[in-house]
Amino acid sequence: MKRTTAPVEVAPGCIRTPFTILIDKAEKAEWFFTGLRARSCIDKEMREYLPRTERRFLGIGMGDYSLDGYQGRVHIERKSMADFQGTLLGWRKETETDEGWHIDNDRRARFKRELKQLAAIECKAVIIEATLDDCLENAPCWGKRSESQNAMYLNQTYLAWQQEFPGVPWIFRRDRRLAEITAFRIFEQFWHRTAKERRQEARRKAVLACT
Repeated sequence: MKRTTAPVEVAPGCIRTPFTILIDKAEKAEWFFTGLRARSCIDKEMREYLPRTERRFLGIGMGDYSLDGYQGRVHIERKSMADFQGTLLGWRKETETDEGWHIDNDRRARFKRELKQLAAIECKAVIIEATLDDCLENAPCWGKRSESQNAMYLNQTYLAWQQEFPGVPWIFRRDRRLAEITAFRIFEQFWHRTAKERRQEARRKAVLACT
């Protein structure tokens, strides 16, 4: 019979996530993963998760989020609409209050290097906190290009990079909350998919301890 581990209840109606989500120290607008419910196939009462999170340096070009113990196997890159636009267009804002945008010649190159690294790992995604239509329809007028020209350039770059790195999913969600939920569910699915691997490792350690 397959053995299951009961979820640990840490407060009335709440259970602690069995995994710890790592947030890169450079992440400036992190997701908090609060208000999420346990999967119904695990907990029929659909109790709320209390997330375990920890800020840690995840490495250059390895995304913004990972799982403790699985760095190098599962990573997610978060992008706001402005970040998606600025990265693909190669522009950056100098300060939070400065309305001017400036060319960042290495920004596109840095992200391409990140996509190459993400493509080589087991589970990865780029999650954008906006739909593709919103990103294109709200394309800014930066540099010498008009809004429509930048929208075309954005779409061409997105399609080109998607083909160049076909192993990296680009997931567009209509808002920040849905993007956050999507990232959490990816981690949750990865955790349950690797459950057999953890059981085998536990048995191996138990055998070693008895020898």
